[in-house]
Amino acid sequence: MDKLIIDTDPGVDDGMALQFALASEELHIVGITTVFGNVDIQQTTKNALRLLHLANRPDIPIAKGASKPVQGEFLGGVPFVHGDDGQGNTWKPAGPLKPINTPADEFIIEQVLRYPDQICIAALGPLTNLAMALEKEPKIQDRVKEIVFMGGNAFCSGNATPAAEANMLSDPEAADKVLGANWPMTMVGLDVTHKTMLSRDTLNRISLFRSPLNDHVMEAYQFYQDFFMKTNKIDGTFVHDSSVIAYFIDRSLYKTLEYPIRVETQHCISRGKTWPSLGEADHEGAKALEPWRNRPKIKICLDVKDQEVIQLLEERLTQ
Repeated sequence: MDKLIIDTDPGVDDGMALQFALASEELHIVGITTVFGNVDIQQTTKNALRLLHLANRPDIPIAKGASKPVQGEFLGGVPFVHGDDGQGNTWKPAGPLKPINTPADEFIIEQVLRYPDQICIAALGPLTNLAMALEKEPKIQDRVKEIVFMGGNAFCSGNATPAAEANMLSDPEAADKVLGANWPMTMVGLDVTHKTMLSRDTLNRISLFRSPLNDHVMEAYQFYQDFFMKTNKIDGTFVHDSSVIAYFIDRSLYKTLEYPIRVETQHCISRGKTWPSLGEADHEGAKALEPWRNRPKIKICLDVKDQEVIQLLEERLTQ
């Protein structure tokens, strides 16, 4: 059973991903770390605490994390996607749970050093907490079992800009640092999440299962569905964050190939874009590939058994 830290910026779809993980016996959640992203750090932390309270899981610690990128300031969330509260403008009252005193980056370091080669990290937001942990304690990269992150776009367009995916654009400098470290990493990006659609009919069936957490997630998803209808003209939503949980449960659902990746950090039209190298940077004469020299190869999810992912998600959310 994987020991899992979920690093998250809830976020409507983060709420479903957390519900998915909690319903999956294959995963043992040892903690949740919050980060800025879909809303500011105060609200993402409140949302994570509320979600755990609704799930009746006060045993899982929540560590509050980064409030801004490693360089620059937080430029604001995406209220048109997730609502002003990050939860579809449901504005539920704060629950009784409180975050622990340990900051997120230090919590990650503590857990990885305490359980070497046992800790997996599901990164569902900007990679700032991981970059900060790596900066404080570089040896964690040799002791993490695996990092699977939702973000990036290898061979397709972005969703925050024509070039970039939202999580990578939120902190490109952190992402480039994390993707250059020597820990096992898998990228679950738009190449597969845009192929995996949760239809309105499926959401309606899921909503029939009554629990405090599911009732809240389904209520929040109404706002999220409206965004996708207006923006993407689809009657449902893409499955972003929950795809990371599906990958942890059943890797056979995804086809991966390995490439070194650089993240564009310049303030240009491709800022935040994840660029895979399609050639070998180490052979003589490969000057154009110099930026990728000595970068580790990362598994990139390029195809998905989308209907099987949806079936797995529906089964877990309604059990």
